[in-house]
Amino acid sequence: MTSAIDTNVYTDMQGLAQLRQQVRAEGDERSPETLRKVAGQFEAMFVQQILKTMRESCLNEGLMDNDQSRLYQGMFDQQIALEMSRGQGLGLSDMLVRQLGGDSAANAEPRVREPADPFLVPAMAARRPVSLAYGQHRPAALDAAPPADAVSGCSGVPLNDVRQNDVLGDTPVREWRPASQKEFITDLWPHAESAARKLGVDPKVLLAQAALETGWGQHIMQRRDGSSSHNLFGIKADGRWSGDQVNHRTVEFRHGVLQREQASFRAYASPGRSLADYAEFIRNNPRYEDALGSDDPHRYVMELQRAGYATDPAYGRKIMNIYNSDEFQYAVAAAQYQQRQAATEAQEVSVVDAQPNSMPAQNTPQNSPLWDSPPRDSIDVASLYAGEG
Repeated sequence: MTSAIDTNVYTDMQGLAQLRQQVRAEGDERSPETLRKVAGQFEAMFVQQILKTMRESCLNEGLMDNDQSRLYQGMFDQQIALEMSRGQGLGLSDMLVRQLGGDSAANAEPRVREPADPFLVPAMAARRPVSLAYGQHRPAALDAAPPADAVSGCSGVPLNDVRQNDVLGDTPVREWRPASQKEFITDLWPHAESAARKLGVDPKVLLAQAALETGWGQHIMQRRDGSSSHNLFGIKADGRWSGDQVNHRTVEFRHGVLQREQASFRAYASPGRSLADYAEFIRNNPRYEDALGSDDPHRYVMELQRAGYATDPAYGRKIMNIYNSDEFQYAVAAAQYQQRQAATEAQEVSVVDAQPNSMPAQNTPQNSPLWDSPPRDSIDVASLYAGEG
């Protein structure tokens, strides 16, 4: 063992016991170090169970398989599980630490990781440090802009879904957390279209930027009461912002060095309001004039980066990695198809409602030959028997 509570070899049976004794001695069961080590042990057990299930799923045994070989194979798998859970591991321990310790544990032990390219696969956005998802390195002096007081935030054609009006409209919403990338795109699509029309850009690039900033909606800053701030683009608040705001720690690149800072960010009643305010923020800020009206998504994000929207030198590239991914394009196509279907259904309903009594002429009794003759009570019955004798 390298330390009193490191269990780097599967045969070390005292690691957990020593960890338990140390926690009792220190009296702090929720310290970041303790949570990290316990989460690592749980991740090792999880990986070991995966390997065990994988071995058991093999139906055929080799000629050399026997009880002894399976024993050593199990010992080897246990050691593999420990090695795989060390360091960054599978990301399970990071999630456990955030759930067990909350933001305090995440902030107490910074774990800023920048892989070669963590956003080649959009699903990895959820594994990046939570602090990086909040306001991707905003310079406070550069992000000051007049508030969008006149913005309604609900223009665009909503999907044929009650959830659109309740969750993404002007009605205040406490929490919005999409269950998948497809749901993230579907929920925001009509509002992204509205914002994109104001900016003259592709709505997909706005969604890709929001996905980067929020980890696909999974890491949105929260207010003190635990409700969501719905800040999808990490726009900071200054003295000219009269709306709600939330304070949170963020990471900024200063002279090429990552630094943790405390900053105030804008808070909105709903994600739809956030998209509307983003459009006004970009359109009313002279710094981003070169980015407006750009049909090329790559040019748009690069102009934003050049103008100082984010201090991360790879900010534009990360957005385009999400934009060009197959998962993102599939989610956008699904959202567009659902919107077209909803529009078609709404149009059919409106046509039927506009003509509720319309029926084919040949089926109306007024035009039937049976109604061409006078009513029976007006017929001269005596004439029917005339000439009989």
